[in-house]
Amino acid sequence: MAREILVAIAGSPNVGKSTLFNRITGGDVHVANWPGVTLTRTEGYIEHHNVKIRLVDLPGTYSFSAQDIGELIAREFLVREKPDVLVVVVDATSLEKSLYLAIMAMELYERVILAVNMIDAASKRGLRIDFQGLKSRLGVPVVPISALKGIGVGVLLDRILEVAEGKTVRRESLKIDYDGLEPYIYEIARHLRIKGALKDYPSRWAAIRLLEGDDKIFEELKKVDHDLADYVRSVRERAEVELGEDPEKIAISSRYMFIDELVKSYVARVRLATPGLSERLDKVMLHPIFGPIAATFVILATFFLIFAVNTGFPLNMILEHLGYGELAGLVEEYSLSGVLGLMFDWFSTIVEGWMNSLGYNGWLTSLITEGLIGSLGTLISFVPLLLMAYIFLGAMQDSGLFPRAAVAYDNLFRRFGLSGRAFFPAALGMGCSVAAVVSTRGIDDDRERMVTAMTSPLIPCQARLLVLLTIASAAFANPLHQSILTISIYVLSFILYLLTSKLLNKYLFKVEHAPDLLMELPPYHRPSLRVIWWYARSNTEHFLRRAGLLILGLGIATWYLLNFGPSGFLSDGNIAGSYAAMLGRLLVPITGLIGLPDWRYTLAFEVGFVAKEGLLITFSSIAGVPDPIEALRSIGITPVKAISLALAMNYYVPCLATVAALFTELRIGKYVIITILMELGLALITASLVYRSALFLGFM
Repeated sequence: MAREILVAIAGSPNVGKSTLFNRITGGDVHVANWPGVTLTRTEGYIEHHNVKIRLVDLPGTYSFSAQDIGELIAREFLVREKPDVLVVVVDATSLEKSLYLAIMAMELYERVILAVNMIDAASKRGLRIDFQGLKSRLGVPVVPISALKGIGVGVLLDRILEVAEGKTVRRESLKIDYDGLEPYIYEIARHLRIKGALKDYPSRWAAIRLLEGDDKIFEELKKVDHDLADYVRSVRERAEVELGEDPEKIAISSRYMFIDELVKSYVARVRLATPGLSERLDKVMLHPIFGPIAATFVILATFFLIFAVNTGFPLNMILEHLGYGELAGLVEEYSLSGVLGLMFDWFSTIVEGWMNSLGYNGWLTSLITEGLIGSLGTLISFVPLLLMAYIFLGAMQDSGLFPRAAVAYDNLFRRFGLSGRAFFPAALGMGCSVAAVVSTRGIDDDRERMVTAMTSPLIPCQARLLVLLTIASAAFANPLHQSILTISIYVLSFILYLLTSKLLNKYLFKVEHAPDLLMELPPYHRPSLRVIWWYARSNTEHFLRRAGLLILGLGIATWYLLNFGPSGFLSDGNIAGSYAAMLGRLLVPITGLIGLPDWRYTLAFEVGFVAKEGLLITFSSIAGVPDPIEALRSIGITPVKAISLALAMNYYVPCLATVAALFTELRIGKYVIITILMELGLALITASLVYRSALFLGFM
């Protein structure tokens, strides 16, 4: 039997609260009166992910000050009934006014979700909101929705379950600065805690309301402790005299100052394109034939710029193909990733020399220079690539091109049981699989969200691109052959992304038809640097939080496995006696199926589960050279082995951070296990086909 949670929906008049309530419940509601009054009480039920949700539509109010019967009912419901979740609906086109109730709610209650309604209207007015920034600042989930059109409602229901389960809940009520009132708030709150009065309310919130002259709260206090009530009255009178102003006015002003700060920090207004220009652009972007071509060209051009700046690829290959080998080398060496690599190599050499001069020339020096500094260099080298990727992708999204690309791809994706919304995770997956999985939160349809999360890790992320480029460069001298291998892997990955989505829809979720594409097309406009920075910053920070410690830990763990064995620290560098060699030999029979019967490849796969770039760290550590290309060549990689390794590396299993994201987003362990087994199967099948075909054709 489905368990039940209680959800209250609050909001000021005219923010779309009732529209949202009706959208969620589908009009299947029960109407009665609130106890003791003639105000109508509306309740409804819905089941989501086998959880029964009872929704209560609270009276429309501008605050929780209990100035009228509606405000009193709403506040008493929160305090007495303690719903599992409080959804506060605000108007995206008028946050300055509608956030006041939300701020008071977060001061009173921890289990709050902010539903920012009318995002379609805000977009048409050129308003851009940093929802991630608001979430970080307020400490509660912030969900953009359009209750009228049903956009974001499925995501809102997912966030409701998360809050009800305690996954995304504030640890304490929101605190804002009440300026001169703070000493008086502290004094009253301390006495309330000491006397154990007004336990139903947070002590700070009760103190603020008492200073504001809340008669209802004051009468409650008077009933339980008459002397304390008199003391509170004297503190309020003293505050009014010493501050020279009514405490209520100071409190209201402080809240609006806080709201004004939020709006200035997280809301931007952009200049929209003229209607004529928008129409001309839409004739191309929304055309059934030219639209997908234009969208593909924009995506490829974007990633060409991103990778050219950060890694030199594919500009270095183009220059070399044209006969400018020296210039190609400079482009690769002095790309952002190349420069960072040189900096960390130089720093590692300096530290090693300094430690040797102090007499530390054993395992400690090796740990710091190879394990710690080397891993830190690997982590930092990703930052420019990710930041640049999100800057370009943010510009496309903010300009209005990305939503139209989703529309352009919708017809293609629908053939595989997806809508054009699945385009976003696929594009983001070229930057980071974690970001791709997390981005599926924006998909309303549950089944499409799960399928897209399960298949988006098949798209090669930037980490896998770096590994792929290294493998291609090590095995092929001809830049054309290197390019063919790289591009072929990408094409195959997108084909597998669509085919596996089709199979999962048909056989796992038993769905034949794709969901309708519900998406607001924002007006075209020049991208806002402020909005682009919001997007790039939040996504890059997300990657560092998710993967930073994993990559550092991976590097140190790899160093330990390679430098220690049953006999202790291997000062002579004989890696054959290390724990790494012992571990790698255990799985050689499996890698032998794909033509890689060598424990060094096996170990690289094991480390690559934590982070794909770990394959390069492993090969470099094994060979004892910093350049992973030379490291691969030193262990005898051939073109056939390179293709097999590239396929297996790209598909065999998502990295640990992605697996963690899958558990978070899918919420059902069975689907995560299916995803891992599916990718392992694809890796073995594709790599084995290459190996067996090469054997049959006599290329081995």
